[in-house]
Amino acid sequence: MIFKRIPALAAAIVTAAAMASACTGPTAQTHVDRVARAKELPNAPYERVLIVATAARASSAREFEEVLAKELSNDRTYAFGYHRAASRADVKEEVVRSIAEQQNADAILVVTARLVNAERDASTERTDVQAEVKGGGLVDFFRYDYQEYTSPPSADYRVNVQVQTDMFDVASEDRIYTVESRTDFAETTSEIILGEAEELAKRLRKDKLVR
Repeated sequence: MIFKRIPALAAAIVTAAAMASACTGPTAQTHVDRVARAKELPNAPYERVLIVATAARASSAREFEEVLAKELSNDRTYAFGYHRAASRADVKEEVVRSIAEQQNADAILVVTARLVNAERDASTERTDVQAEVKGGGLVDFFRYDYQEYTSPPSADYRVNVQVQTDMFDVASEDRIYTVESRTDFAETTSEIILGEAEELAKRLRKDKLVR
């Protein structure tokens, strides 16, 4: 079962530390912190990749999937998002399997994000309720448990997030690749999505998972 394999890496996974950064705007920076891959990748490079992003809001998950699909797709690789193909907003394993089969996907990318911390420039005052960050509902993009910060409306918020991307081989249902990345000092959802998508696509091509 693909989703039941997510919590633990197989013994065949080899871990290598890697650092790479790309500026996605005037402040936000995205880095790849860790890459783990199977010793053998007999079915790589993959040509048809299903992207599944989990988020508190389906619209944000779909936006991430669309941007990443655009970064990955070319004349040799076709990537497509779960939320464009599915008729439901939430992510269900049986629906993922059905879409992968219908679209002849040979790999599945599962992307999850977690808030590390939120900072603001205005003051050090804290409360338990703050639902917005500069540029819109940034916190709605993530699925996590978090302490929220508040301040006067003029405050500038910046968040640091961690993103984990797992790639599964459809034929074997094994997790064969994991990328842990982070985006620091983001003020908008778009900064995070663009930075993470660009770095992930770059890394997948560097490691010959896609062309």
